[in-house]
Amino acid sequence: MGLFKSEEERLAAQAERERVEAARQVAQAEQDKKDAAARAFAARAASPVGRAELAHEAGHRFFEIQLDVSQTQGTAFFGEVRGNESRSDAHLGVLGEIEAVGWRLEHAGYVFVETGQESTDKFVSTGQRIAVTGKTVGIYLFRRAEA
Repeated sequence: MGLFKSEEERLAAQAERERVEAARQVAQAEQDKKDAAARAFAARAASPVGRAELAHEAGHRFFEIQLDVSQTQGTAFFGEVRGNESRSDAHLGVLGEIEAVGWRLEHAGYVFVETGQESTDKFVSTGQRIAVTGKTVGIYLFRRAEA
C-alpha cells in the first residue's frame, strides 16, 4: 500500500512517526526523572539522616541509631598475633546533621561487635593465641528537641 501513496501522504506519515517518537522520548525522559527522584528519596530515607527526618516528621519522641565508629583487624600467624584499628570521624558529621533535623543527643554508648577471629599455636609453649576482628559501634539515643 505504501507504493501508491502520494509524496504528501509519505511526508505526513513520516512527520507522524517523528511526532510519535518525540512524544515517546519526552515521556521516557519524564519517567526517568521520576525514577531518579524516587531512587534519591529511597536512598535519603535509608540514610541515617533520612531516617531521622522521617522519624521527626512522624512525630516520634525518641530516635535511636547505630553507627560504626572503628574497625579492628586481627591476624594470627606463626605464633604471633597482630591487630590494627582504623577509625572514622564520619559519624560525627552524621550526629550533627541529625541534631540539625530537630533531635538532641540524649545518650551515647559503645559496643564491640566481634565479626571473626584467627588463632595460631604458640611458638615455644603450649596453647594458642587468638586475634579478633570486629568493629566498634556507637549506639546513639536522641530526644526530640524542644521547639
